[in-house]
Amino acid sequence: MAPAYDALVIGTGFGGAVAACRLAQAGLSVRVLERGLRYPKGSFPRDFEDPRNGWLWQHRQGLFDIKLLKGMSVVQAAGYGGGSLIYANVHLRPPPDVFASGWPEGYSRESLDPYYDLVAHMLDVQPITASARGLPPKTKRMQEVAKKLGREAQFFYPNLAVRFAPAGEPMPNKFGVLQEGCSYCGECDIGCNRRAKNTLDLNYLAVAEQRGAEVTTQAEVTRIEPLSPGYRVTFTDHANAGMQRTVDARRVFLCAGAVNSTELLLRNRDVLGTLPDLSARLGTRYSANGDFLAFAFDTKEPWDPAVGPTITTGMVVDEGQGKDKTWFLFQEGGHPVQAAGLMMAMDPDRAMTLPADLLQRELVKVLRTRSKEMAAIENERGRFQAVFLAMGRDKSNGRLTLSPITRELQVQWDVPANLPLYRTQEQLCEDVARALGTRAAYNPLWERLHLPVSVHNLGGCAMAEEPAYGVLTPDGEVHGYPGLYVMDGAALPVGVGVNPSSSIAAVAERNVEQVIRQVKDAPTWVAPERVPTKAAPAYPPRVSMRMMPEVETVASPVVPGTDPLGDVVVPPGGTVASPTPVVGLRFTERMKGFLQPNHPSPEDFAGAARAGQRGGQTAEFVVTITLPNLDRFLAQESHGGIVQGTLHVRGFTPPGGAPVENGVFNLFVGTERFYERRMLYLMPFTGVDGQPYLLDGYKEVNDDAGFDVWSDTSTLYTVLRKGHERTGPIVATGIIRLHLPDFLQQLTTFSVLGTSSPLKQADAMRRFGGMFMGTLWDVFARAKFD
Repeated sequence: MAPAYDALVIGTGFGGAVAACRLAQAGLSVRVLERGLRYPKGSFPRDFEDPRNGWLWQHRQGLFDIKLLKGMSVVQAAGYGGGSLIYANVHLRPPPDVFASGWPEGYSRESLDPYYDLVAHMLDVQPITASARGLPPKTKRMQEVAKKLGREAQFFYPNLAVRFAPAGEPMPNKFGVLQEGCSYCGECDIGCNRRAKNTLDLNYLAVAEQRGAEVTTQAEVTRIEPLSPGYRVTFTDHANAGMQRTVDARRVFLCAGAVNSTELLLRNRDVLGTLPDLSARLGTRYSANGDFLAFAFDTKEPWDPAVGPTITTGMVVDEGQGKDKTWFLFQEGGHPVQAAGLMMAMDPDRAMTLPADLLQRELVKVLRTRSKEMAAIENERGRFQAVFLAMGRDKSNGRLTLSPITRELQVQWDVPANLPLYRTQEQLCEDVARALGTRAAYNPLWERLHLPVSVHNLGGCAMAEEPAYGVLTPDGEVHGYPGLYVMDGAALPVGVGVNPSSSIAAVAERNVEQVIRQVKDAPTWVAPERVPTKAAPAYPPRVSMRMMPEVETVASPVVPGTDPLGDVVVPPGGTVASPTPVVGLRFTERMKGFLQPNHPSPEDFAGAARAGQRGGQTAEFVVTITLPNLDRFLAQESHGGIVQGTLHVRGFTPPGGAPVENGVFNLFVGTERFYERRMLYLMPFTGVDGQPYLLDGYKEVNDDAGFDVWSDTSTLYTVLRKGHERTGPIVATGIIRLHLPDFLQQLTTFSVLGTSSPLKQADAMRRFGGMFMGTLWDVFARAKFD
C-alpha cells in the first residue's frame, strides 16, 4: 500500500516552514505536524498573573517550552510558526570565515547568499531605521554607549522581520495575509497580537497551505518507523485526549528544532529501536551559539525596554587570532512592560541561595503574588531596566544524550572550554552597564551554577560527508535512511555566532531544493519566487488565514539582500579591549566523615556521626570550588561559588563515587544573629539507585565559649536529602570534617583565574584573604569590643 503523502514535515520553525512551502509549491502532497497551537490574531496569552495559563508547554501545551536540563537551560517555542512566534526578529548572515571550518564541501557564504536573499525576500526584512516612528529610546542609548566605548565602527542596525507600516487598518502582505504595522509595543518575544511580526505562519506556511499542505496542530511526534517504501510516524494527538495516531509518508522531514529533533532520533535509536543504524555521532557537535544573557537595573537615563522591537542594534567584538579568537555580537534587548516584576525577581543575591530546581517555581510564585500597586511601581522602575543579549562562536563541542538510567535528555556542555568567550561577554556587559550609569546583573543560573541559557540551540544532527563524522549527508538526508531528512538547526555542524534564523532557513532552502530536483527529476527547479515574473503567484484564498483575494498584489523578484555585518569595520589588531578585568579564584577541598542513614533525630548531628562511625558509614568528597568573578563574589552578600567534584557516601553512591555538578558554595552568609555566619554547601548528585540526592551541609561560624575558630571552619553539619531540593526528605545525617593535613594541602591548590600578571594574582589572593580573615575578625573579635 502506498504511503498517504509524498512528504511529511514535523515542526513549523525556520526549517519546517521552508520545507513545507517548497514541497507544496513543487506539487507534492504534504502533511504538516506541529506539536503546539495555532495562534490566530489576538490569541497569544496575556494572563500575567499566572505564567502557567497559556505560557508554558508543560501546562496545556503553552507557548514556551523551558527545559532546565543537566548542563544547559534551553528555551524553545511551541506553536504553529515555531521559534518565529517569540524570537526577536533578527536576521543576519554570518561572516564568510564561519564557513571555513566544520562545514561539508560545497558550503560557503557565497554559495548560500542566493538562499539568504530568498529568505530575506520571503520575510521582508529591514532595519529599524526603516520605521517612520523613529528610533526607540533604547536604540538611542546604545548609539551613545557605542560612542562612549570607542566601538562606533562596530555598531550596526540588524535586519528585522517586522512590518514597519503606518498605523491603521490591516493590509495584506505580498502573500495576501492581513498584517498591521509595528506599534512599538515591545511584545515581540511573547507573541505579537497585532501580527506586525513577519512570523512564518504569515508567509512560508501561508503559501504551503494555499498550495494544499494539510496541517495538524497539537500533534507531538514520538516514533518514526521505516516502511517499504517510506516511513510511519506516530504522534500524540493532544487535541483529542492524547490519542496515539499514525501517518505514513514516502519522505519525512524532521524539523522540530535542534534539541527536539535530536532527542526524537536518540529515543528512536536507543529506546524504541526503530532507527538502530543512526550514526554514533548523533547528539554531538551541539552548540549553544554562545548565548549569554545579562541585565542592568537603575540606568541613569530611561531605557524603556517596552518601547520598540525587542532588538534593534548590534555591536561586534572581534579579539585575538586563530584558536584564541573571540568573536561575538552584543545586542540591546527589551521586554514587555508586564515583565518588569519578573526582572526584579531575578535578584542574584536572593537566587544564589536557592537550589536550581526551585528557581523556576520561585519566579512563578513572585508573579502570582504581585499586587496591582506593586506592579505599577515595578512598571515605572522597569523603564530603567536594560537587557543585554550576546551570542558568539562557541566551541560547538557539546553533546545531547539520554541518561542511561532515567532516559531523560541531558546536555554535556564544556563550560571551561567556552569560558574565554563567556568571560569576554561578561566584560562587555559590565562596560555597557557602566556607560549607562549602573552595573551589570546576571541570570541566576549562570551567576550561581555557570549553567548557560540558550535560545539558539544548534547541532546534534550535523551534516558531514560520512556517517563517521556526522548524522546527515551534506543535503540533509540521514545517513543510512533514504527519505528521512533533518532540516532545522540540528543540521548545522557549527555555531554561526549570529542570530541563526536566516542561516537555518537558507540551509533548508538549499537542501529542500536539492530534494525536489531529485524527486521531480527537474535539475533546474528553483523556488517560484526566484523565477522572474511580472505577475504575482496564484495564492488562492483560505478563510482560516483571513485572506483578501480581491486586493491585487505584485510579486517582487528576489534581489541581493543587504548585509549589515558587511559594513562593520574591525581594525587589523581587533576591536578595542575591555577595560573591565574579570579575575576569578579556584581551590580544591577534601573533607571526610560519617553519615548515619535514617537517624531518628535529624538535628542530632554528633550522635548520627558517632553511629555512622560505628557502622562504617563513611562519607567523603573532593571538590573544586570556583569563584568565576572575584569582584562579584566579594560584592554580593551571598558570596556564591560553583562546586564540582566527586562525592562518596557508603550505600548511596557507586564504588567510584558520584560526580557533583553544578553544586553551590556560599561563604559567610549572614543569619538572624549579628555575630554569626554560615558556610553553605549544596551538592546534587545521582545515587547508585539512579535517583537524585542532595548533600545539604553548613559550617556554623560563631563565637562560642573557648577558642573554636578551627572547629567552626572545619565542621560541616550535613544531611542527605532525597531529590535535588532542600525541602526533600532527609535520608541520612552526620558530620563531615576538614582535617589538618587536608587543609594544608588545600592551601596549595589556590589558583587565580583570568590573569597571568603576578601582581594581579597577588592582589586577588590579598582581597580574598582579607575578606575571609575580616569576617572571622568580625565574628570572633569585634563582638568583644562592642
